[in-house]
Amino acid sequence: MALIASAAFAMSACAPEAVSPSQSPTSGASNAGPGAIGAAANGLADRPVAVVTGPARRWFTVPDGLFADQPQIFAAFTPEDVSAGLPRARLRSTGQTVDMTPVPTRGGGPGSTTPPTVTWLGMVPLDRATPGSQAIDVVVRMRDGTDAVVGTREFMLSAAEYVVWTLDFEGDDAGDAGMANTGAIADGLGVPMTVMWNPRVWTTAQVSPARADAMLAWTKGRGAKGDEIALHLHLWTDYVRAAGVVPRTTPNWGGRGDGYDVPITAYTESETRTLVEYGLRLMADRGLPKPTSFRAGALFANDATLRAIAALGFTADCSSAPAGPFGALQLPWTLPSDAQPYYPARDDANRAGDLPLLEAPTIGGNTYGHSAISIAGVVQADLRMLAPPGQPAAQRRALTVVSHPSTIDATERGAIETLFRAFEPLRYDRDAGPLRFVTLAQLAKAYAR
Repeated sequence: MALIASAAFAMSACAPEAVSPSQSPTSGASNAGPGAIGAAANGLADRPVAVVTGPARRWFTVPDGLFADQPQIFAAFTPEDVSAGLPRARLRSTGQTVDMTPVPTRGGGPGSTTPPTVTWLGMVPLDRATPGSQAIDVVVRMRDGTDAVVGTREFMLSAAEYVVWTLDFEGDDAGDAGMANTGAIADGLGVPMTVMWNPRVWTTAQVSPARADAMLAWTKGRGAKGDEIALHLHLWTDYVRAAGVVPRTTPNWGGRGDGYDVPITAYTESETRTLVEYGLRLMADRGLPKPTSFRAGALFANDATLRAIAALGFTADCSSAPAGPFGALQLPWTLPSDAQPYYPARDDANRAGDLPLLEAPTIGGNTYGHSAISIAGVVQADLRMLAPPGQPAAQRRALTVVSHPSTIDATERGAIETLFRAFEPLRYDRDAGPLRFVTLAQLAKAYAR
């Protein structure tokens, strides 16, 4: 993305060890499960006493193509032998029921004064549940044919919310200090990155081989930590010429004359494919993995751009943005400020269709030029697009944020950390809410059709 500040967009712990038995939902309480093996499934004469624990966390999200967490619930019964009652866990909102399985618990070992116990485990599927407060009932079959609820546990179910942090290399020099700040933010706050590598550094005399090597080493290091390595192109004239395409200097958004500010939309679909293929080849030659995510410089892309990258195997793009100007040019997008991921039409990048490429609009803000104080507007705009703390999201949402390793000094680092800390009351990994930080490739899996 281009470095123009005006492009910033408004923006229970006592359970036994968890195990994963093979279980299938049952359609009714009469289904005999593993607990009934070797026992007469004729029900219990008396309602047992049960200590019910779990799930281990408060928040769960509706299953998507990426995450499918299931709440685990445990029940310890008195008397211990309740197999004739077929213990089951039932999600109250859907009636979906699973057989519980007896699992060993601690105690009863050699020399122990604690008698051995059996705890029953159920893993409850969430595929038919809708967002909101949820309850899991532990039920047993009584001898008269009825089911008795012996314990209930509650949790919150929400549609998933995602934040993607993209880091654009521009094709020029990114200093060691900026890259160090970038990595420190990611590691310190537990935020994965989508590193948008720009291969132009290998086609210009403006970046020394030593600096190109330093940036490449940093990028490979981030990849080894699990960050995504993607592709970002600005159409510098030296890069375009090296790719075998005639370079253009107009139209441009900044009047530079070196091609950096020429949108990729100035090139034909065939030329775009050549330019992208060249970048992929340069990356492969230097040991980088083939990227599956793309962003065009300054968020300029159209249907021809998206067709070209989809044909090359890309599965996600984040070149889109809300409608508006960028420098001297108008962005080719007509999307609203809160536009959500979609699959574009082959003949219209602004409309949903059947192109096999997820378009993830960059609506979460551009941190360039911001401080911890000035980023407040971006923070508030982003939070307004998400469910308030403590409340489930009715529909999934995604925000893509853009930064640049070359500009992240101490001031911008403070801005980014302020922005990401504002999401703390919503974070799934803190069991505070439904929001997950993910890479763009992960987002594409979550939205896979």
